[in-house]
Amino acid sequence: MNISDAVGLIKGKCRLRHMSYSTEKTYTAWVRKYAWWLSKNKPSGDPRAKVESFLTKMALDDYSSSAQNQAFNAILFLYRECLGIELGDVKALRARRPQMERYSPRFDEVQRLLADVKDSGGYPLRLVVHLLYGCGLRVSEPVNLRLKDIDLPNSRLTIRQAKGAKDRVVVLPCSLSLAVKAQMATARAVANRDRMAGLPVQLPGRLDVKYPRLAFSSGWAFLFPGNNSCIHPRIGKRVRYHLLEENIQRAVRASVRRLDLPPMLTPHSLRHAWATHSLEAGENIRDIQACMGHSSLETTQVYLHPELGRIKSPIDRMGLFWAGGMILKKEMRSIGT
Repeated sequence: MNISDAVGLIKGKCRLRHMSYSTEKTYTAWVRKYAWWLSKNKPSGDPRAKVESFLTKMALDDYSSSAQNQAFNAILFLYRECLGIELGDVKALRARRPQMERYSPRFDEVQRLLADVKDSGGYPLRLVVHLLYGCGLRVSEPVNLRLKDIDLPNSRLTIRQAKGAKDRVVVLPCSLSLAVKAQMATARAVANRDRMAGLPVQLPGRLDVKYPRLAFSSGWAFLFPGNNSCIHPRIGKRVRYHLLEENIQRAVRASVRRLDLPPMLTPHSLRHAWATHSLEAGENIRDIQACMGHSSLETTQVYLHPELGRIKSPIDRMGLFWAGGMILKKEMRSIGT
């Protein structure tokens, strides 16, 4: 099987299973790399041995555990779902996943970022960044909001088909209600112009085939529409799409550089900050779990940081202090003074 055939099978199966376009792109990219590696190295053995060799080479080349897992999932999907081949127990050298402390920006760092981040390219990026922190959203979630998903009277946002294909409801901060209301008016105006011009909005799945009028309904319009129309990569039709995530990432990155904030402060870290700061404020962890869309409470508990301020180092109980490169007893310091 050549590379184009394998990629075609992956795309077809992903669409049949209603998998996200980003997953489809990731899987096809790894299948291309795997197919190229097979053609170059021509390893012997059954499919399982070939996969083991490829994954072991990735580990030896110092790929991260997340990249290796992505590659394994893509290749497993190719063999199992597209070719009907079970690989069995793949015993490859795997990169070890480091146990890293999840970075969460401090409250004052988030304040400075929110005050500094700027709109760009005609997009209300400041509002989007405020929603990321104010609602604990992933960077893909506010851009996928549609007008029908916003309940201003009850201060609620419904996040549709988020990670794990799950819907959830989050609280819209009162401080952002007026800004969201103004953006809704802008989005409706764009939707009205598109309806008059015959330009449909991008709809999920095959809804545009089953319900053609939905593509011109203002309720299905994106809250943050793109400035220009584009060709939908799956159906090849010109549509109105939403603001791209890259614009948000660039805006946050530029603000972080201007303010000399830690480079780990990214749009996604604002979601971590929301969870951490909410827990520090005494919010119920079960409520936070629901708002973040976590299936397991253990996932939410990683935002519970130990109260390190309550721990006193044993060295402080020795009555020592540092002065002029010498360690002295506190009694000696009092005598010298």
